[in-house]
Amino acid sequence: MSENGSARRFDVAIIGGGLSGSMLGAILAKQGVSVVIIEEDVHPRFEVGESTTPHTSLLISLLAERLGLPEIEHIAYPERLPEHLPPTSGLKRFFGFVYHREGQTYDPREGFQIGTNSKDENHWFRQDIDAYLFHLAVQYGAVAMQRTNVTSVDIDQQGVTIRTDEGAEIHARYVVDGTGYRSILARRFGLRENPTPLKHHSRTLFTHMVRVPAFQGENHQMSLSWHLSTLHHCFERGWFWVIPFNNHARSVNPLISVGLTIDPRRYPRAGASPEQEFQKFLKMFPSVGEQFADARAVRPWVSTGRLQYSSKRCTGYRYCLMSHAYGFIDPLFSRGMTNTVEIISALIEPLLNSLATDNFDEEAYKHIDRLQRRVLSYNDNLVNGSFISWADFGVWNAWLRVWALGTILAEFRLMNALSEYTKTRDEQQLKPVAREPIFSDFEDPDYAAFFKQAVEWIEAFEAGRLSASETEKKIFGHTEDYEFPVTIGREAFQRAGWLKPGQQMRDNNFDLVRRSYRWAITNPDTHDLFGRFETLCRWATHRSDPLVTGVPQVAVEQVNTMKEAS
Repeated sequence: MSENGSARRFDVAIIGGGLSGSMLGAILAKQGVSVVIIEEDVHPRFEVGESTTPHTSLLISLLAERLGLPEIEHIAYPERLPEHLPPTSGLKRFFGFVYHREGQTYDPREGFQIGTNSKDENHWFRQDIDAYLFHLAVQYGAVAMQRTNVTSVDIDQQGVTIRTDEGAEIHARYVVDGTGYRSILARRFGLRENPTPLKHHSRTLFTHMVRVPAFQGENHQMSLSWHLSTLHHCFERGWFWVIPFNNHARSVNPLISVGLTIDPRRYPRAGASPEQEFQKFLKMFPSVGEQFADARAVRPWVSTGRLQYSSKRCTGYRYCLMSHAYGFIDPLFSRGMTNTVEIISALIEPLLNSLATDNFDEEAYKHIDRLQRRVLSYNDNLVNGSFISWADFGVWNAWLRVWALGTILAEFRLMNALSEYTKTRDEQQLKPVAREPIFSDFEDPDYAAFFKQAVEWIEAFEAGRLSASETEKKIFGHTEDYEFPVTIGREAFQRAGWLKPGQQMRDNNFDLVRRSYRWAITNPDTHDLFGRFETLCRWATHRSDPLVTGVPQVAVEQVNTMKEAS
């Protein structure tokens, strides 16, 4: 800013310098757009939302590939992070789910390890990730305004006028809100749905801690240490998260992200402090309490009211609300960062077109509204179904397959699209494949109907119209009947045990890899499955020879052995 608060003019003003605002700012600045990022705090600053998924990383890779911005892809790879950022982020090799009953010790038969399939994922230490992206945006030409509070936003035919608490005035042709629940655009234009129609109810409390050891230590009965996962301790109407930043040799960060998320209708606030409430739940679940026996918080606890909120729309004339400014469900399944990158991807092309033509017709942005609403609805049903299912382990065992099947199939399709686009530069490879998607353009075409039916059954269980055993039987029968795409194959999942009620999903999916590809070798109708796996590896390594580093070594060795045997 110039002195005396004189006005500055930009193409795009971004309110909020967190991950979404900074990533978008870097992309736009690299394209030659004049950008200002207005952040009320100063980097580095505390933030949660640390666990990534293959879907998130694939979308980041697509953005980097399409826009010639390899710097943003560094954050998708655990092995690259220490080369370009402080070595403070952790490793995620799988989703870990452990089921608990109040007053009882954990039964090892009721744990799941669901691998990230293609490569290791990340536990982002957000203060360093966000600062890296913010500084990258500035490096490419974005103007940074930190410790700046926006007091008003006005939009008319001439553009956007933003005023700050220090009397500054910023003019822009378009404004993006990259904040969260306290979105100034949602408040300014009356966009919040009040009350929200969302089904799910949860509140949370969280902090960063030290002295949190691996769950069960050396006595665990799974193939990998729980310390290599985003660990979810699940119980009736709630869950703990444990996200380590210290779980690999190169990390210098001793911290663990820790949180408790519970249904306020079942567990209303009773006047205790967040720390006291956390300790109360540790006593309720002795195996969790054992993990936290010596833990110490290193920062003040944060406690929230109900997490769920939504908006009537996310776009309008000359503005867009990013994912968390529009709405939020719950951190379960780590979908928040995925949705953030999806919205950035959807916004780039129409925004660049508007800036080039000076035409900000709202119709060009309607697809973003549809995307936001459908993914929020999916997340709502998915998490609400999980909280319902935790009343009974058998129901949870079945419901988890509903999430896993949709996720894995979508990731395979997205990996294939990225690989083909990388080779051909054909934009058609990136077009949606699902007819009526509910959470991803790349989901299996039949998954929406499959998911809708599963939701009806899980809600019937909650209402008492179905027993636990009936619900479990119906969902597992539903997966048996699912019309899998030929490149994955029902038989592969059956042989891996994924569709059997008594079979745990464990061993980081390597058993699924081994069984799937052994079956594919001998089945002429599915020989291209190997091509899919090589696509997966090629994406992970950016190399022409696929079976090198970048995927879990045990999976590489298994598939190499099978190829030699064939």
